[in-house]
Amino acid sequence: MNRSSHEEETRRTDKEIPNGSQTLPDMFRDIPVPYAIFQLIYDCSHSKVVDTRYLYVNEAYCQMSGFSVDKLIGRRFLDIYPGGVSWFPYCKEAREKNKSVHACHFSDEANHWLDFTVGPVSLPDAVAFVFTNVDEFVLKTRRETTTDEVILRISKSLNNEENFKASIEHALEELSQFIHPDRLYVLETDGRTVSNTFEWCASGVQPEIETMQNLDYGDYIGGWEKYLEKDSDVLISDIEELKDDDPVDYENLKRQGIERLLAAPFYSRGKLAGYLGADNYKPIDLINTQLVLNAISYFIGAKIINQRLLEDLNRLSHMDTLTNVHNRNAMIEKMNALKSQHLPVGLLYADVNGLKLINDLNGHEAGDRALCFSADLLVSYFGRNYVYRAGGDEFVVILPGIDEEKFREEEKALKSKLSDKDEPPYHFSYGTNYCPDSALIEEAIRTADQEMYKEKERYYHRKGFDRRKINLWEMEQKTKKY
Repeated sequence: MNRSSHEEETRRTDKEIPNGSQTLPDMFRDIPVPYAIFQLIYDCSHSKVVDTRYLYVNEAYCQMSGFSVDKLIGRRFLDIYPGGVSWFPYCKEAREKNKSVHACHFSDEANHWLDFTVGPVSLPDAVAFVFTNVDEFVLKTRRETTTDEVILRISKSLNNEENFKASIEHALEELSQFIHPDRLYVLETDGRTVSNTFEWCASGVQPEIETMQNLDYGDYIGGWEKYLEKDSDVLISDIEELKDDDPVDYENLKRQGIERLLAAPFYSRGKLAGYLGADNYKPIDLINTQLVLNAISYFIGAKIINQRLLEDLNRLSHMDTLTNVHNRNAMIEKMNALKSQHLPVGLLYADVNGLKLINDLNGHEAGDRALCFSADLLVSYFGRNYVYRAGGDEFVVILPGIDEEKFREEEKALKSKLSDKDEPPYHFSYGTNYCPDSALIEEAIRTADQEMYKEKERYYHRKGFDRRKINLWEMEQKTKKY
């Protein structure tokens, strides 16, 4: 069909139906979707379609292609679209099977995703195409698929054979490849303070993890709660919106060069436990960034909460809950570890004086206060990491790697405190020993224990107490006020 015949057919559509009052529709203008008829051009063996020729197009097709009717009718498809051979197998299938073929295909020619149906027509070796632009649908489908794939991929990385720290860092690195932020981070909170516990930074971006420890929750991220009242996450598209309502957070974000952020919360037993945050992320069409961050926050949060629970259980198994220093289990583990390290180690063995009498005369709460006071006093001089409650009223201090001079200075300071005339309300006796080789730590501790008992005898002697025959009335007068 040449151009003149095409125009003639168009003019005929304006004529009245012979027996009626209606006019025929204008097929060129009234078909609401792109429509075209092609004549198939085969190779010499008539087994393969190698090109097509335009026989008819409607106005919608012209608009989609960007060509007018006279630029298309009668011309070969490959003359106009040299790379368009991907359409030909559909033409051949429809003609040979004498039925319609439906498919979805990205058209490089139109630069669109096209849902189409091609079927045979009454003309010899010809087919007709009807097209629908499905860019939005395909993009939505691909976005959902890609989003799901990203979530699945990162969730798998959180459950591999890596240790806890490495798996979280690996997940953040993978996430960065999809949402392209300046910085990804995990914030953990107990409701009073907030700390940055994990961080990934793009090249050239200054890490902030060291400066974001034990910050005041209310000042730093308390203002984020208002976002969670209406949404599942915190989306700040422009930090300028914080300037008046949350100036502390605003200044902190501005200092870091943050223009926008997205933070997805995670919870422990219904209580906010932290956020997974992304600074200056780059929204892209193929990924639902908010959905990804919310899902990954859930998985990361669950892993963190489980890890913190294990750490709490481990801490409880190695800590004395009354005095909040290490317990005997931790002391034995430490001693066993030091046996193979051959380090110098300073040792102190302490025993609370008169604990049984304090309990008998003033009750066990008074005895507990005596134990806590003694533990706190040792911690104030030697540090909590080095103090152990060996059992009952006994405490041990283990100081690996300390030189003897420094150890003796710290012991001297403690002795001065205990011998102060403004004597503390509760007292303990102690013995020390400096061990040049930690392989001999067990024997060294026994020596410190023996020194402690000698000191305890001297203490009771100074106080006028016979440990075998104590004047209970006098002891009561000395302790009941405490």
